[in-house]
Amino acid sequence: MEIHNNDFKYVIQDTNCVYFGRELTYAEMMDKEDVPFKFKAVINAHIAREIDLNKKMAEHILEISESAFSYRIFQQLKLTVRVCYKVSTKGFGGKIKEKWVHKACSIGQFCKEYRDKTMQSEVMIEDFSISKLALLALSI
Repeated sequence: MEIHNNDFKYVIQDTNCVYFGRELTYAEMMDKEDVPFKFKAVINAHIAREIDLNKKMAEHILEISESAFSYRIFQQLKLTVRVCYKVSTKGFGGKIKEKWVHKACSIGQFCKEYRDKTMQSEVMIEDFSISKLALLALSI
């Protein structure tokens, strides 16, 4: 049975941010009409120099070096990585309950605190977002 991850291949915009599903490749972003043109220009001009555009954004973030130019671009764009993970808590009567924690963090915080846990499957990436204002202010 083949599993399709199309549920995680989306681009959604609100007034402040553009959200990208974790399964999107950069090539798919380039083909989508709802990806801002300026972000496509950033991908084409800078990110494509460092990696193959058939790579998923999630894979790129998991292996990105803090000295890479694309890392600095993502910092400028205020890239946020949303992650989720399970925690066990004691409830009333000492019962142990598991609950999901959802957290949004900057690319710097993700690389420091969650990247290794993601690689060990303790943390799951939900999606990514970039700031529209930061994209507007970025000069290519």
